Amino acid sequence: MELWDVFKRRKMVRSFRQDAVPADSLDRVLASVLHAPSAGYTQGNEYLLIDDPDEVAWFWGAIDDPSDAMGPDDAALLAPVVVVPLAHKDAYLARYSQPDKQPYGLGDEEKWPVPFWYVDAGMASMCILMAAIEEGLGAWFFGFAHGEAEVMEHFGVPPQFRQAGAIALGYAADADPLSAGASSKKRARRGVDDLVHRNRW
Repeated sequence: MELWDVFKRRKMVRSFRQDAVPADSLDRVLASVLHAPSAGYTQGNEYLLIDDPDEVAWFWGAIDDPSDAMGPDDAALLAPVVVVPLAHKDAYLARYSQPDKQPYGLGDEEKWPVPFWYVDAGMASMCILMAAIEEGLGAWFFGFAHGEAEVMEHFGVPPQFRQAGAIALGYAADADPLSAGASSKKRARRGVDDLVHRNRW
């Protein structure tokens, strides 16, 4: 597939078939993170893969907001695989405390103008989203505000890691009712000339 075709096909898919994703396909999608940029080549961020059906079901239940709980029809369309990118701030601070990076003073968290542990997690997430298209999968990057502590404890994630969103993966359903209310359905896409300021604002 041509790269520009991948860009054009990239969209958030929220409704999935429950077919299992082949392990080799999933491995290729996950291997895409090896090619994501990494500040100082820290390679500090890691990824929680959830593909056991019982654990996936537990995850969706744990992050479901009880004040706006999902009904059984919608729950039946949730992805069979979830990847949680995990940002590791301490790895970046340690890397930038090493002799070749020490002159930048970034061993101190307060000196970072932008927390690149999250930036890098976002870049790796985009690699996963693009690789999913190449594998014929649908993907949805989303944030979860409910249940983070329970998820981290349940899956044994060490406390120095922080979730940087989550990525749902699977084969897209024929229809995507869970995306019916998505912002992309209600807001026009801004054009390049609206977004790019050439040489000055």
